[in-house]
Amino acid sequence: MTTNAVNAAGPTDDRPPPAVLVSREEALAATCKLKEGIAGRAEETESARSVSPDSIAEMVDAGLFGIVTPKRYGGSELGFATLLEVQAEIGSACASTGWVYGVLAGHTWLAALFPEQAQDEVFADPRSLIASLIRLGGSPPERVPGGFRWRGGTGRFCSGIDHSDWVLVGGLVSDGDGAPEPWYFLIPRGDVEIVDDWYTVGLRGTGSKSLVVTDAFIPEHRAVRFADLSAGNAPGAAIHEGGLYRQAYDTVWPFSLPGAAVGAGRAALEVFTSSTRRRLEGLPPIAQASNGTALARIAKAASQIDAATYLLLHHAEEADKAPARPVFDTVARARRQRDLAFAVQQVREAVNTLYEASGGSGVYESGAIQRWWRDVNTAAEHVAFTWDLASVAFGRAAVGLGQGEGPKPGPGVRAR
Repeated sequence: MTTNAVNAAGPTDDRPPPAVLVSREEALAATCKLKEGIAGRAEETESARSVSPDSIAEMVDAGLFGIVTPKRYGGSELGFATLLEVQAEIGSACASTGWVYGVLAGHTWLAALFPEQAQDEVFADPRSLIASLIRLGGSPPERVPGGFRWRGGTGRFCSGIDHSDWVLVGGLVSDGDGAPEPWYFLIPRGDVEIVDDWYTVGLRGTGSKSLVVTDAFIPEHRAVRFADLSAGNAPGAAIHEGGLYRQAYDTVWPFSLPGAAVGAGRAALEVFTSSTRRRLEGLPPIAQASNGTALARIAKAASQIDAATYLLLHHAEEADKAPARPVFDTVARARRQRDLAFAVQQVREAVNTLYEASGGSGVYESGAIQRWWRDVNTAAEHVAFTWDLASVAFGRAAVGLGQGEGPKPGPGVRAR
C-alpha cells in the first residue's frame, strides 16, 4: 500500500465535535452515564473480538478521548490522573473497552509531541483516534528524500486498530555508521494491513491484532526520535503551554493502561461479594461463621485493589503536577516502573484469590467472575507490568548497578 491520505481536510461528516470536559468531576460524571450501555455490550465486544462501535462513538461524543488532548486542538488537557480514573470506571463495565479506551486516549498525548504539521493533520478531524504498536519487526524503515520508506514492517498487539484513523509505530533507523536509533512514526491506517489474529484467553474484545506495513512513505514531519521523547524535548512540546507535554515519555507512558485492570478488579470483587452475600444471608449464624475465610478474602482483595489505586494515582498526580522537563535520577525512574508493575500485580493477586474461592460455578463461561479473572490476568502480562523486569531493574538501581533491563518503552521492547 502506498496511499498517503491524511485527515487534513477536517471532519468527514456533519456530526458535532466531541464535548470538551472542563474538570475531573465532569469527566467522571460523563463516564458514569455510559457505563450501563458499555456493560450491556460486554459480551458482544468479547464475541466480536473488538469493542462495540456504539461504545466508541459514545465515548468520542462525550469527550472522553480528549482528556489528555491539548486544548489547542479541542481537548480537555485534564491529565493522566483523570484519564486513569475514567479508564477504571469504564474497565469496571468492560475490561476490553476500558483497555482500548485508555490506549487510544493516551495516544493523543503522544501525537501532541510530534512536529506541529503532524499534529495539525491528526487533529484536523476532532474525532480521530490513534492506535500504536511499540515495535515493528521485519524490514526496518529506510531514510529517503523527504522522509522514510517502510517496506515489510510487521508487529503484534495493536489494540483498538479497528477504530483508529492513525497508528503510531516504532522502528529502528540506521543513520550512517552508527548504531540503529529508535524512532516513532505516525502512519495513516490506510497504509497498514491488519492481520486478524487476535484469539486470546483474555481481553478478547481489544482487537489487538497484528499489522504489516507493506509499503509506506512517511514524511519527515511525521517522525520523531525516541531520544527526544525520552528527554522531554520532543519537537511538538514547545507549542503547548504547561508541563504536561514536556514529560519524559518513558516516565509516563504506562499511565493509560492500568486503569482497565483496576476496574476489572473492582468488578470481580463486586461479583464475589454479591455472590457471598446471597449465599450467607439465609444461613444461621454458626454456618455464616464457618464461611469466615470468604469474608477474609473479600477484605484482603479490597485492600489490595484500594492500595493499588492509591499508588497509581499518586504517580499520575505527580506527573500531572510536575514542572516542565522534570529531572528523574535512575532510582526515581525505576521506582515509578516498579510501583506501576506492583500495583497491577496486586490487582491480579486479589482477583486470583477471589476466583480460587468461587468454587465450581466459577469455571462456567456463563459465570460472571471468570471473564474478569481472564481479563485481569491478560492485562497483567503487559511488559509495563512485568514484575520480574521491574523488580530487578529497581534492585539494580537501588544498589547502584544502574537500572538494567526494566520494562522500558520504545521500539526495542515487546508490547506484551
